Amino acid sequence: MKQTILAVAVSALSTAVFAQSNNTENTKALLPTLETMVVVSSRQQQPLREVATSIAVLDEAQIKARGFTALADVLRSMPSVSVTNTGGMGKPTSIRVRGESGYRTMVRVDGVDVTDPTGTQAGAQLQHIMSADVSRVELLRGPQGLMYGADSGGVLNISTTTASDETQVKLAAEGGSYDSQRYNASVGGANETLDYFVGASYAETEGFNASLADAALRDDDGYENTTLHGRVGWNVSGALRLEAVLRDTDASNEFDRCSWPYQDDCIGDFEQTNTRVSAKYHTERLNNELAYSNTDVARQNIAAGAVSYDTEGEIQKLEWLGRAKLSDTHTFAYGLEQRADKVLELSRDQWAAYAEYQGHYGHGLYVTAGVRRDDSDDFGDYNTFRMSGAYVLDLNAGSLKVKSSYGTGFRAPSLFEIDYNRQQNNPELAPLTPEESEGWDAGIEYFGNSGLHLELVYFDQGIDREIDWDGGYVQSAGESTSEGFEFIADFPMADWLVINANYSYTDAKTAEGSVRARQPENMANVGFTFVPAGALQASVNVRTADGTQDRYGDPIASYQVLDASVRYTLSSAVSFYVRGENLTDEEYVEVPNYRTAGASGYAGLDVTF
Repeated sequence: MKQTILAVAVSALSTAVFAQSNNTENTKALLPTLETMVVVSSRQQQPLREVATSIAVLDEAQIKARGFTALADVLRSMPSVSVTNTGGMGKPTSIRVRGESGYRTMVRVDGVDVTDPTGTQAGAQLQHIMSADVSRVELLRGPQGLMYGADSGGVLNISTTTASDETQVKLAAEGGSYDSQRYNASVGGANETLDYFVGASYAETEGFNASLADAALRDDDGYENTTLHGRVGWNVSGALRLEAVLRDTDASNEFDRCSWPYQDDCIGDFEQTNTRVSAKYHTERLNNELAYSNTDVARQNIAAGAVSYDTEGEIQKLEWLGRAKLSDTHTFAYGLEQRADKVLELSRDQWAAYAEYQGHYGHGLYVTAGVRRDDSDDFGDYNTFRMSGAYVLDLNAGSLKVKSSYGTGFRAPSLFEIDYNRQQNNPELAPLTPEESEGWDAGIEYFGNSGLHLELVYFDQGIDREIDWDGGYVQSAGESTSEGFEFIADFPMADWLVINANYSYTDAKTAEGSVRARQPENMANVGFTFVPAGALQASVNVRTADGTQDRYGDPIASYQVLDASVRYTLSSAVSFYVRGENLTDEEYVEVPNYRTAGASGYAGLDVTF
């Protein structure tokens, strides 16, 4: 049955590549174009025509069509992205981009770095980000995050809903398998001077028994999440804008295998508060933004009723971002950043400055060259670079784009990694130094006038002195590598049917030459979106992974998962939907010894007025 599902999907994909079709308003939002605007590459609005880095985008229509409660489940359909989860919604979740560990990808929500400084490797707690009120996701793949100080995985830039010109109230409710329920309410509005958006969401599930090792208690491991989000903007003048963002997430997670000796009656409480205030001054030739942001995290684990782990930390950033348009074809981007990390009594300060030249030559050549310098009070100075080039050739039937980029990055050991080794007082644990990464990619894209989009990208990247666990935190003597290619295809098969597909091959190896754990060698998504009438929309997606190994080199079985959703708009104010996940009830493993969800169904209602 599973092989049949994939065979049918691939057959339809092959047929559709040669089909001629016309794009319509119903399907246009599901297809990228050369004029699709992105921010993540250089922290400024740019059309894909001018961008040479590798970027994938999910907009509001695509996020809504997938319908998942957790944003991590939405991300599974993006190219070169693998997601691992240890037992259902709210359980530890990691996103790997081009084979790199999850903490190597910087995650930002409305301009705020949501890294958890208290984490072992200080990455974002992706499992606590719900999809409610998320309007857009942009993923920059590879060590190209010059303006962010990002590591080799890249940058995931998440934007929430912006206010419309008229006051709008939205209400939503959903219920389904595992006694799950979700509620969302928001209100927003705007005029020429002020705009605002306030949203509140609540998600809860009884879950299932997460760990195979829980053979005694065998209880369901539930989760609940309350997220509040607000943004207000004031256009003081035609050139000056002030803006403030506040986001608070309060979550509680039941899980297995905590404390020592292991217990399965575990509760993890998590609270993260993100704030950002900014002032933007914009003229025809000059843009400047001064921003202050704060991420505050508190975490506590309770084992059998007793506190087993308790920590808190914060990240403060003061940023100055600028862009000077020297002429119609030459632009200079620049910035300064001061960052302070703190976890309990541990702290670190870091300064950074960057500059990038962006040029447009002739009819279709776009180039960039930039440098960044970071000065850490723990590890001194580090320089990173990025260069990129794209050439666009406009043809009668569409446009052909050839692109390539090269970038470097570094990751300082986390405060936890340093402190753990220090406390062991073990002379065999050498002092940790920053990891350094570099990588390049090259690709070709075709954007057809009919809506057809094809992209093929080759990538090759590596990390020197990668930090790993071996009775303490140790660094490899060589270079861990990741190389492969990505194929992406988006096209309208008819004016009522769009296909979005991608395939990624990733050869990720440690410095010792073994396969990196939990990274599939082959990943693919084939998605069909049907819009037979303005009131009805259906979405079907098949994802597959193959060639995965666990931490000890043992194979993890390949799998194929089928998800589908149907939405019907009853009126301009009310829509109803149903969603099925893992419809073939595939028994598959992402993390050894942890269960994944079986076949499940959900139904919900959206009201807008």
